[in-house]
Amino acid sequence: MLPAASALGSQPGGQVPPRRRKGVPRGGNGGRVAAKRRHLKELAQDPRLIPGIHNYCDRWCERCPLTSRCLVYAMEQQEDAEGPASRDIRNEAFWKRLESRLAEATEILQELVEKHGLTLDETGKQPSDDRTRPRIDDAAHHPLATAASAYADTVHEWFETAEAQFRERGRALDSQLEMGLATLDPQAEARRLGDAVEVVRWYQHQIAVKLMRAIGSAQEHEEPESGDADGSAKVALIGLDRSITAWAEILRQFPEEEDRILPTLSNLSHLRGEVERTFPGARRFVRPGFDTGECAGA
Repeated sequence: MLPAASALGSQPGGQVPPRRRKGVPRGGNGGRVAAKRRHLKELAQDPRLIPGIHNYCDRWCERCPLTSRCLVYAMEQQEDAEGPASRDIRNEAFWKRLESRLAEATEILQELVEKHGLTLDETGKQPSDDRTRPRIDDAAHHPLATAASAYADTVHEWFETAEAQFRERGRALDSQLEMGLATLDPQAEARRLGDAVEVVRWYQHQIAVKLMRAIGSAQEHEEPESGDADGSAKVALIGLDRSITAWAEILRQFPEEEDRILPTLSNLSHLRGEVERTFPGARRFVRPGFDTGECAGA
């Protein structure tokens, strides 16, 4: 837990600041604003930056492999002590690790599908005729958005009740580390679990947010395949893909939670199929930077 903030202000409450002497400027705000504008103009002219890269990202700057190519990040992190290029290399490795677990996750899910007779993915159906699809003006009430919001609530409920399981898992990994079991790397297991939890938590609410933007954009342009709609839907699909992989890893480490996690995986997979049917061009949408060869891990 992070400690409570201990310095909301450096002066005791109610203390009156010193009076300004006559003739002393009030702080030179005009000069600072002009300098900031010049600096931003210089940043915008940097040839390394990728125009529009921020429009269809997931806003996870801490895990982005292209922060060194993003103007928005440069504007927000001008005083960052760590160079963005070194962070990009580390973040690309993070996503490559996650992608390497996709095959394992698929194998786990297939075994569960056969065991329970479920259908986790309904992709491959023909897209429905949008002329017969009811128009829903409020994007938040669209079935895709409500399903994504319900998923976010499910995530919250699961983690609220899973504290004991995480403590027990931690103790088990500590014991395995102390015993020096050669067949298992407890530290790697803990890292995999931490990565999975981080991914689930990041996309928990963002999937719904991106879907609402996609739906609203499609309604504004009166067509499901507008550029912005497809781009936003693609970000939501990436969040769904990564969340499914992450949940499969959590299930691998908590097999006793199968009855609770498997329905979540089924709902996520169903939602993914519905998004692909509603926005058939989303997977083909080319995001600046991420899908144009500058990055292999996004």
